[in-house]
Amino acid sequence: MKTFNYSKPLVASTLLLSTFLLCAPSQASLVDIGNGLIYDDVSNVTWISDGYAFTNNIASTTANPNADPYTGLLLGKVVTPSLGASHTIAANDFLYENTSLFRWVGSWWAATAWADSFSYQYGGQTISGWRLPTSTEAQNLITQLRTGSGAKPPFVWVPPFYWTSTLTSETSAYVARPLFGTVDNFTLMNGAVPRYSNVWAVVPGNVAAVPVPAAVWLFGSALAAMGIVGRRREKQAIA
Repeated sequence: MKTFNYSKPLVASTLLLSTFLLCAPSQASLVDIGNGLIYDDVSNVTWISDGYAFTNNIASTTANPNADPYTGLLLGKVVTPSLGASHTIAANDFLYENTSLFRWVGSWWAATAWADSFSYQYGGQTISGWRLPTSTEAQNLITQLRTGSGAKPPFVWVPPFYWTSTLTSETSAYVARPLFGTVDNFTLMNGAVPRYSNVWAVVPGNVAAVPVPAAVWLFGSALAAMGIVGRRREKQAIA
């Protein structure tokens, strides 16, 4: 009685699929995953597309910003930096600038507290775990955008500079990085207390599910079918 071995073609096909997946072309990119979010596969973080998210969100908590101090939910929150002492958020961490910007601005403490408390609706899920980007993540983005600010696809608006979580001094947590040039050792106002509306937040990873390419599904289905047919023929040969 002659038996047939169909395992070799199946193994070869499996190896072919593995090679296909491993050798598939990959390129660093900023991916618009929809609903106002951009995935950066260099830093493996998701960015908010609109650089005005902070000021728009803060404005929704105070009816008359020209006359009233900030009264939002961030009051009383404690920010503990990687360097230096903790800070409790007070109304004077926010300011409505009505001379040229005409929007809410905030200190590094305010920016950090906002990012840490931020949540975002993406499809049917609520995305939490946001934070200020590190200087490395900011530099990676600068490299991909090739400097500049304003409406820079895939972003709705890119601020000319923005707060990062990276601190360079224990005595001054008021550190931001410029979008243009280098981000290293750039301390605004020599450690004074500047306030800016340019606040970006990131969340680790890609919040959107990444579908497997259709070709891979078809190839996998073909392999499964080959395995089933092979087993059936082997049983018939043995019988």
